Amino acid sequence: MIFLFLLTLTNVGTTFSRNVNVAVLLPFDDDRLFSLKQIVPAITLAIDEINNRTDFLLNKMTVRYADTKCDIAYGINHAIEFYMKGQVHAFFGPVCDFAVAPVARQVQFWNLPMISGGAMARDFFVYKDTTYGMLTRVGPVNFETLSLMFGKILNHYKWNRLKLLYESSGQDYIVTGFCHLLTEALHYDLLTVHPKIEQDYFRLDEGVDMDYILAREIGHHYSRE
Repeated sequence: MIFLFLLTLTNVGTTFSRNVNVAVLLPFDDDRLFSLKQIVPAITLAIDEINNRTDFLLNKMTVRYADTKCDIAYGINHAIEFYMKGQVHAFFGPVCDFAVAPVARQVQFWNLPMISGGAMARDFFVYKDTTYGMLTRVGPVNFETLSLMFGKILNHYKWNRLKLLYESSGQDYIVTGFCHLLTEALHYDLLTVHPKIEQDYFRLDEGVDMDYILAREIGHHYSRE
């Protein structure tokens, strides 16, 4: 996928620049999903393959890297720096959803393509033809397909009540806000596709009494058939 994306860029870059410049915006923290260390080998192989061929590329492809820290501010800051220095024709990343959003909105004004292995949140699908028109998602999973799966399970077993419990910082080591974004997607997707299903959601704060929460929030209403 990386090779095909970079190959497409060569047809764009040769018309106006000696080099095709790709800005890679990824977290450098190895514990993060799609960290730089995990992705660099694939990018290096793709770049070497393209630069060593002369049948379709007259120029060279250059890649520059910056650490987003999976943070909403760092990603857009680096993107602006690359753009102002004239060092980017396309963006690879960010991947963390809160880092993706401002960059994906901005590249529309720059008319620059962006590819992300993340961007799992519902908004990236709902507004893909408007707000995020220059973003291409290539990740292995996204939340709208997960919502479809949940909908099919509920229909199959004829369940018509659903209560979503989530932790505000749950699974943040993967992507910041992961559980919040997942719950939001499930809630609104199911409201749209299965409006007859009664559902609600509740955030579990740190240190809560689970016995009390289960009795109050789940109780007999959501636990019975």
